[in-house]
Amino acid sequence: MALNKNQAKAKAAAPTAAAKVVTLQNTGTAITNAQLWAFVNTHAAGSLHNVQVKPLANVNLNAAQPVPFGFTGKGTGVRATIQNWLLNGVNGNNSLAAILNAAKPLGHSTKSPVCLMAMLNGGYSPSSAVWGTGYVQLVVQPQPTAKATA
Repeated sequence: MALNKNQAKAKAAAPTAAAKVVTLQNTGTAITNAQLWAFVNTHAAGSLHNVQVKPLANVNLNAAQPVPFGFTGKGTGVRATIQNWLLNGVNGNNSLAAILNAAKPLGHSTKSPVCLMAMLNGGYSPSSAVWGTGYVQLVVQPQPTAKATA
């Protein structure tokens, strides 16, 4: 069956399927460091620069304590500072690389990022009242690459 002009135009204008956004988010089972790194290596080409940290809808970014843990000490304490970076980014940069690099001088490990795991899992231990509830998700978002000029 031949297509008329209008059918051909409609077919050509149809949008292509959007690329699936790959995320790592708590679904009720604790996320481990091994799962975190498997996610980065498998979906983000092994680069923390390709992973963005996004707060979930249950985070109140305007509150003094945007999540129910990690803010009980000084508001400028290590956990509060790192958790704020995880929620808001470092100078507007939400890449996991920028956040973990900023947290290194505060004693936060890049290989075993305790504060990130707390934000993914709902606290610093399974005894947390909100354990199993994630407050951030990790989203693969490759960084733009510079085009070579001729």
